[in-house]
Amino acid sequence: MMKGLLHYRTREGKNTYRTIDLTFCSGEDDSVFSEEGVVELRKRRLRRILEEAAMQDVHLSYRDLELILSTSRSTLKRDMRMLRMG
Repeated sequence: MMKGLLHYRTREGKNTYRTIDLTFCSGEDDSVFSEEGVVELRKRRLRRILEEAAMQDVHLSYRDLELILSTSRSTLKRDMRMLRMG
């Protein structure tokens, strides 16, 4: 079982920053990757990161998510649409 926490510093204002804690790797990620593939793993990580940020009263920008997940904006937008649909 792997688990990886990420301390991410995000901008809140012009000169204001805030550090939040995000779970980048959880115990279930290995089985999700093995059984459902990398696309499903990315979607699950995206959902988890958005939920954890919201619990800390932080809204992550597309730029934040691009950096955290090392993926393109177009991929994130597609994944976000799919998450909203169900």
